[in-house]
Parts: sequence; structure tokens; C-alpha cells
Amino acid sequence: MRKIVAYPVIAICCIVIIGIWYFCWFNPVTTVILVRHADRNPGENMLTEEGRQRAGALAHVVSEAGVNVIFTSEFLRTQQTADSAAIQLGLTIVVLPAASVDDLVNQIKSDHHGEVVLVVGHSNTVPAIIEGLGISSPPPIPETEFDNLFIVHRHRFGPAKLTHLKYGE
Repeated sequence: MRKIVAYPVIAICCIVIIGIWYFCWFNPVTTVILVRHADRNPGENMLTEEGRQRAGALAHVVSEAGVNVIFTSEFLRTQQTADSAAIQLGLTIVVLPAASVDDLVNQIKSDHHGEVVLVVGHSNTVPAIIEGLGISSPPPIPETEFDNLFIVHRHRFGPAKLTHLKYGE
């Protein structure tokens, strides 16, 4: 009688172990690095000298992060911010309209699962993208701050996690 009870217990344990292994192995993390475009003068679309230096700092920060794709908006300041990183990584920048936050979030979720994505956006779009990726209360970005770097880690299962860093001078 004891052997009959032991077999289902062993089978259930094996199923649980296989399930845990499958969950860990096939649950790659999608990492999204988000920044606002680098420093610019109010009313201008071009980066300042400080902004160009910050763009270089961004390239240095993401150089070993394993970035697979870079997204920017159609504005020159976002593309200039990402240029150094794109050149260093040998990637082509994907340009999407700043108003297409939902399209960008859906593309990241569907086409870049398990990859590292760099997004250069704006003070109003970066928090919206972070929220779209699963963070319920993203921090606001003041108009005067250009040094925020956010990292969202998205697992296929479970909640997303946010890390907030600073970069550049």
C-alpha cells in the first residue's frame, strides 16, 4: 500500500522540478534602458556641448550592456543622444514618432522579448513608456533634468522591476 502512495508523490515532485526548471530556463528577462534626450537649450532641437558629452557618457554606460536595438523619436535631439551608442554598438537607430508610445511598448513586448533595448525619449514619453512596461507609478522627469537613466526588467511572469540611476556629469 505504501508503494502505491509513493509513486504519485514522486511523479508530482518530478513535475514540480521540471516546471521550475522550465520557468527558469525559458523565462528570459527583457531589459529596457530608458533615458531622456541629453542636454539642450530650451526651444532648440540640437544638443548643447554638455549634451554631446552626456551622449558620449551614455554610449560608455551601455557599451557592455548587450543592447540589441535602439529606439528614438523623430526629433534630432533624441537621435543625437543615441548616435554615439549606435556607432559604438554597430546598430541602426529605429525611429518611431514620439506620439507612438503604445506602439513602441507593444513592439518591445512582442518583438524584443529577452533582449536589451535602449530607448531615448522625452520628459513626457519616458515615464509613459515605463508605465506601459508594467511600472505603476514611474517617477516624473523635470524639464531641467537630463541625467536620469531608468532600467526596467520585465519577466514573462511576475511584476516588472525599475532601477533609477544617474549618468554623465
